[in-house]
Amino acid sequence: MHTPLAVRTAMIRRKLRVGWLSVVSLAMTVLLAALFTPVGLSGLARAALQPTPAQAQKELAQLNKQATKLGLQYADVVQQIVYADEWLKLRNKQTAIYNSTVDAMREQIAKLAVAAYEQGGINSPLALLLTASPQRLLSEASIVNELSGAAAVQIRQYLDANRALVGAERLEIRARATILELKHALGKRLAALIRLNKKEGNLLPLLTLKQLATTGHPYLNPLRAIFGLNPERVDMGVDFSGTGPIYAIGAGVVTNAEANNYGWPGGGWITYQLTDGPAVGEVVYVAENVIPTVQAGQKVTPHTVIANMINGADGIETGWAMLDSASSESEMSEAGGITGAGPFPTAIGMNFDFLLRALGVPAAPNFGQPTPGLVPARYQIDWAKALR
Repeated sequence: MHTPLAVRTAMIRRKLRVGWLSVVSLAMTVLLAALFTPVGLSGLARAALQPTPAQAQKELAQLNKQATKLGLQYADVVQQIVYADEWLKLRNKQTAIYNSTVDAMREQIAKLAVAAYEQGGINSPLALLLTASPQRLLSEASIVNELSGAAAVQIRQYLDANRALVGAERLEIRARATILELKHALGKRLAALIRLNKKEGNLLPLLTLKQLATTGHPYLNPLRAIFGLNPERVDMGVDFSGTGPIYAIGAGVVTNAEANNYGWPGGGWITYQLTDGPAVGEVVYVAENVIPTVQAGQKVTPHTVIANMINGADGIETGWAMLDSASSESEMSEAGGITGAGPFPTAIGMNFDFLLRALGVPAAPNFGQPTPGLVPARYQIDWAKALR
């Protein structure tokens, strides 16, 4: 049967419209499924797979075992860096001594050169001795044979001093290379420890109070045995008065232990890098009226007495230190660049006070006041939660 063109055109349009609507409907169904179904399923999956407190405690125990093993390795590397730094300081001193000796002998060589010039002109070996680097001087050591016997004795001594200087400089270079390698290894271990701590932190809220009491990496009140403990104020760190033993907060390695650091009233300066827990990698300082009972490179635990606090006029100060243990973290630009002149209380000092209060230390009297400066992003903010 023949269908008129107009009728056929209308029928085709209707079919296309119906087909298009079906495609749109199907596409919307797929889109809605993609948008909503995975969310619902993943939420259900999470709810279904959430571990029980007993399962969480078991998983946390496994993570703790890994973290403890890695923490011990981390402590070993920190200790090696401390010893390498001490060795480098010794090499620097030795190099400085050799430099002084070489400079003094160079003056003697200059006098020989003046005498040679007055007697008819300076010769090339003497000129070389005055202008050459220690390394080149050693490679040209055969010049001694060209000099007179009287001068040769002094010049041999001069060459020996240069030889010692070059050797010391090479040891310095080797020490610096060793420290760089160790710091690279340290960074990798620290990153792994931080990842483990985050996993542990995700499990802690699932535990019961009883389980929390027996789980994790403990930080303890470092001032728990101080007689007459009196919180004074937060400044660059936190100030206290009293007398008695000061403990490490947690497991770590001592990076400085000085009884006479005159940058701080009372002279004491002790730092240790934490190798465990939520503040792993950070450095704690105890300063002012303290007498160290530990040495640089020594490993410590929360049960190690690191210093004795004496009842001096300025009390003590404790807080976060720079990662190189040079001074307080508050002086770094990342924390606001605040020195002993203030303004106080610093934000980073108050952060350390939060940690101490979470461990049972009384709050500082200027708690709650405005805090100039910054808390660098790597520090925890809610220590009470982090230490659960």
